[in-house]
Amino acid sequence: MRKSIRRRVFGATLMALMLVIAACGDGSGGDATTTTAPADTTTAAGGPADGPTITVASFNFPESVILAEIYGQVLEANGYPIERNLNLGSRELIFPEIESGAISFLPEYLGSAIAVGFGEDAPTDEAEAVQALSDLFAGVGVTVLAPAPGQDKNVFVVTGDFASENGVSTVSDLAGVGPITLGGPPECEERETCYAGLVATYGLENLSFESIQEGAARVAALDSGEIELALLFSTQPVITEMGFVALEGTDEIIAPENIIPVVSNEVAEAYGAEFASLIDSISALITTDVLLDLNGRVELDAENPEDVATAWLTENGLLDG
Repeated sequence: MRKSIRRRVFGATLMALMLVIAACGDGSGGDATTTTAPADTTTAAGGPADGPTITVASFNFPESVILAEIYGQVLEANGYPIERNLNLGSRELIFPEIESGAISFLPEYLGSAIAVGFGEDAPTDEAEAVQALSDLFAGVGVTVLAPAPGQDKNVFVVTGDFASENGVSTVSDLAGVGPITLGGPPECEERETCYAGLVATYGLENLSFESIQEGAARVAALDSGEIELALLFSTQPVITEMGFVALEGTDEIIAPENIIPVVSNEVAEAYGAEFASLIDSISALITTDVLLDLNGRVELDAENPEDVATAWLTENGLLDG
């Protein structure tokens, strides 16, 4: 039932979708949301009576906010003192805050944390990538917890018509097509995981770049034919709704992107194994299909990320209804 409703809503107006995504995903330090839990954090469920406040942060797009809310709400329900600092911006802005201790908990993305956060090559093997990230974060006083099975990778997307007319299904196939414009956020142009990597790794000399910050604007530009290729996230339901095709064959530049919580050593050591076990139990439930559903509730059903997190936790028996 939800799927048919989504299609009617989406088909009625692309602009409405753009406004929803922009409203949820736009963010900077000045627009951050901060909430502090009460000082008395003892609960009937049993939790820490005292300990450092956990500052839970997110990047400035809806999925990241939902994830921060999922972990944050579970921690609150179990008696941990929480502050939220959401919609902060890109990794380039957030990493200094993690290293300084201003942020003590962040749901990260495995490969991007290594490649963008630390400027290192991310292994294509998940276990190796987790170990690499753990080693890197250990140097700045941060603990890496167990990854979720769910991934949200960068994908390069074309319209269904473009794919069929040009016979393309992989990024390598683009080399045989005429001039192509890739739309992506400004940082994409210089990243080896984005425009720079496509050109260098796959020989796409026919590829040019257009800076388009917002994902909704990239969707509109792709749909209108302003650009032929767009950088999106693999868990964006708009890809299916619009009949877009996510090109395969990007493993050489796109590493595993499992959701993986990182936490300051201060918090990890203060709360110990019980805290880590709680977080790991939540991560284990976050599959790629779950991410697609959660994103759909925000992007297509126009629900609030906080409410989406609460509903999902309640549905899974992790919060009282």
